[in-house]
Amino acid sequence: MQAFNLIWFKRDLRWQDHDALYAAFKSQKPVLALFCFEPLLEKHNDGSARHRKMQEQALIGMLRELGPLQKHLIILEANADEVLTFLANEFPLAGLFSHQEHGVQASYQRDKKVKQLSIKHQINWQEFAHNGVVRGLSNRNAWDESWRSYMQKPLTKIELNDWPQWKDKDLLTLRNKLQLHFKFWQAKEDSNPNRSLNRYNSINGLEAFLQKEAHGYQKHIGEPFYSKQHCSRLSVALAWGSLSLREVYQSSMHALQMAERKSDLKAFISRLHWHSHFIQKFEMEMRMEFENLNRGYNSLRTKSNPHYLEAWTKGETGIPLVDACMRAVRATGYLNFRMRAMVVSFWSHLLWQPWQDAVHYLAQCFSDYIPGIHYPQFQMQSSVTGINAIRVYNPVKQSLEKDAEGKFLQKWLPELSHLPLAFQHEPWKLSAMEQQFYNFQLGRDYPAPLIDVNSAAHFAREELWKMKQDPLVLVENKRILKKHTVANRKVHHRSQIIMKPKASK
Repeated sequence: MQAFNLIWFKRDLRWQDHDALYAAFKSQKPVLALFCFEPLLEKHNDGSARHRKMQEQALIGMLRELGPLQKHLIILEANADEVLTFLANEFPLAGLFSHQEHGVQASYQRDKKVKQLSIKHQINWQEFAHNGVVRGLSNRNAWDESWRSYMQKPLTKIELNDWPQWKDKDLLTLRNKLQLHFKFWQAKEDSNPNRSLNRYNSINGLEAFLQKEAHGYQKHIGEPFYSKQHCSRLSVALAWGSLSLREVYQSSMHALQMAERKSDLKAFISRLHWHSHFIQKFEMEMRMEFENLNRGYNSLRTKSNPHYLEAWTKGETGIPLVDACMRAVRATGYLNFRMRAMVVSFWSHLLWQPWQDAVHYLAQCFSDYIPGIHYPQFQMQSSVTGINAIRVYNPVKQSLEKDAEGKFLQKWLPELSHLPLAFQHEPWKLSAMEQQFYNFQLGRDYPAPLIDVNSAAHFAREELWKMKQDPLVLVENKRILKKHTVANRKVHHRSQIIMKPKASK
């Protein structure tokens, strides 16, 4: 059998703007594509059936694009390191091509096994940077420029019809041997292909956002009801890779040049930078999956309340906006950024609970879960980084400001929808007579609040401000700033960092 190259897909489920696939094609050896539904990740505390569904939809779209070449993509129910070990032992595997993965500790340990395997079998494993994140950085001094340079590189265009071909007999032999040792994934037809996560829908979604829906982005991005119509909703495509961040960036920059109103698109582009910024932070300090970034906060919030966790996850805290958000994300997998920050702040600050107790539940809920964004954000909103502003969100104030008409509350808390609008936001303010008049009883029809919002917020602020002066917190702040921020740089508006044009050659 002729030596072949293997392209290993992870969170990059697309055929275009794929540097690893492009390099594998250029080698002129036969190419086999591999994706694994890995038990080690599906059984991880963050794993969920929702994530798998997103991956399956993207893969079905990839298979559809391949057409008669589908036999070149192998999809297995197995851990990737076990499959790669089998291939290396049984076949002349010459090269392994993949994007770098910035995942949880479990995927990092798997990649270390693959590295040892490639050395043992003299397999040339080429890993490519993904979405502008750089491996091995000790500080961020040159990262902004590196990110811009990556985003401005030409997109890699791949002609699937030029797939480096196998001899039919060799490919059949390989597939048959794999089938004896591993379970092949059985693709099922999409029940709703028009709403599925595939490249066709993702591209259409990007175009619709840039041409029309971006108008009002800044105004509505914080509102749980209207954000669905004015946010890009591309986070799922970026999380699982049906679009590359570089594609979205370049399309957005082109749309910006043509737009009459530029502020909305500038705000959106700044968040593309934000996307990679947090993944880069996680890549440089992966212990954030388990530990506070600032070790000075390790003594903070050490006691857990299982009753609070159950009420929070079910959307039964007695605080309407919190409960509506938790019910929405559990049902749909989506929540706009402001509301994500608010429910985490409520958990950590007002309920005064360890962030580690809640981080996995929301990871499982989010359709767009990315470890490198999820963990740094959870810690930032829980105020355990030391270097970020203390954000103790008042969920009642957020409700009155961000859902003033009550449309989001009415959708997810129908038990409150017959009450006057003011009481939908604060049902505990109903008097006994008013409750009788509206045939509503607090504690029966809707839970009484777990805590008093104002007193809980006051307590949290007092404790957090005291911690700001802790000697270890201050020492850690210096370490974190040195590692994760640019040395000796004056504060710039983020859009200035993003929009600086690349010098022409």
